[in-house]
Amino acid sequence: MKYKKGILLVFVFLLGCSDQKIIEKTGFVRSIAYDVANNKEGDDLIKLTISIPKSNEKEALIYSTNAKTSREARMIFDRQNNRKIVNGQVRQVLFGDKFAKKGIWKHIDALVRDPSVGNRLHVLVVEESANKLLSRTYPQGQTVGEYIDDLIRTEANTNDIPFTNLYSFARDYYDDGTDPVCAIINETKDSLIIDGIALFRNDQYVAKIKPEDKMFFALLHDNLGSGNIYMDLSEIDQNPNEQAALLYISSKRKIHIVSSPDTLLHGGKLMVSIDINIIGSLLEYSGELNMKNNADQKELESKMSALVEKKSLELVDIMKKNKVDPLGIGQYARNIIPYSEWLKLPQRSILSDADYTIHAKVKIKDFGRLQQ
Repeated sequence: MKYKKGILLVFVFLLGCSDQKIIEKTGFVRSIAYDVANNKEGDDLIKLTISIPKSNEKEALIYSTNAKTSREARMIFDRQNNRKIVNGQVRQVLFGDKFAKKGIWKHIDALVRDPSVGNRLHVLVVEESANKLLSRTYPQGQTVGEYIDDLIRTEANTNDIPFTNLYSFARDYYDDGTDPVCAIINETKDSLIIDGIALFRNDQYVAKIKPEDKMFFALLHDNLGSGNIYMDLSEIDQNPNEQAALLYISSKRKIHIVSSPDTLLHGGKLMVSIDINIIGSLLEYSGELNMKNNADQKELESKMSALVEKKSLELVDIMKKNKVDPLGIGQYARNIIPYSEWLKLPQRSILSDADYTIHAKVKIKDFGRLQQ
């Protein structure tokens, strides 16, 4: 009996050693980048780049190749190194902007179907070349994958950008009442920067929200529990030096379909009303109003509300022009009619021709540092 127990213990130790050898020979991909291949053979080739962190976590192995499919590229990578490449630790999939404009679903779908890929994977669009961005080193001292991961999580936690992971993108792609979005990332001389929000029509990147407008988009896109917003009030006033900064904001967005079901079913115009209620702390104000005066406080709130309405309508115009629905207006419209009838309607045309009314209300709950 003791002899059998001894054999069992030896067998367990051997299994442990075997697992250790497998891990040592495994290359855990942290980032995947897709670009259009500059190849004369045709536009069907993709340029695929992967980043595998080294054990010191400050350097990474970069592999890049042109191939017809992701699987073909992976087979090429397998022949280039002595590690078994796996996706279990992948954290970002990056798409160059030219590549994303052609459609990215088949590559997203391949990752969704991979059981080793978790929901921590971020979907990102890169201005110009994703390969170039992934191949650079930055003075922050991390691998590019770690740097991107920290940057995206920090921005998403303050609601500056929508938190788009693999499964939220797939969910919105499959939903016929909304469209996916994701953050756009770009290079500077010494760092990376969030450079706006990508709007998709189905799986094609068709429009961009500028970085200075991304917080106004966030107010339209969802309810916010935290965040900061800078407002240049000169856009609605004659005073060129009037600015305000709201911190620790929370907001609630309500969407109402004003049109009746019969109006939609008989080809009438879709009428949409959006209410946005915002409350936050006024950290800084530069202008002629006196924040110790209640009347001036109300006037400032009114100005900020007007600016939110103006910027929101400008963003809605971008969405209508490009026939995209990142706000999920289609979800509300289809809920007032039978789903079978919704499927028969020209949904994109209805949404792009819709009339929007936006009501914003800003409330200042307290005051920080003010400049008179």
